[in-house]
Amino acid sequence: MDVHRRKKIEIVVESGMLAEVVDWLVGHGVRGYTTIPKVSGFGRQGRRATDEPSGVFENTLVIAIAPEPVARQILAESVERLRDYAAIVYLSDVEVARPDHF
Repeated sequence: MDVHRRKKIEIVVESGMLAEVVDWLVGHGVRGYTTIPKVSGFGRQGRRATDEPSGVFENTLVIAIAPEPVARQILAESVERLRDYAAIVYLSDVEVARPDHF
């Protein structure tokens, strides 16, 4: 079986920013994504919990796979685009069997 290298893009972002982030990815030609709502954790901006009643501090994880040049462009743009939000973007190497999907 042939495998093809791609980059996995993972973005943890305030849930209120989800639509903007998804539009941004699609605007770069990303063909699909997965979202996982109500992720929690701790970082530079403190604890982000899922049990807060207002939901204002909820985060969502967005996972997408893209060719490396696209992923690196998204990572570079994330610095300015998400500067004022609780967000983190990171890339990792993955291998896929169906490259036409990504």
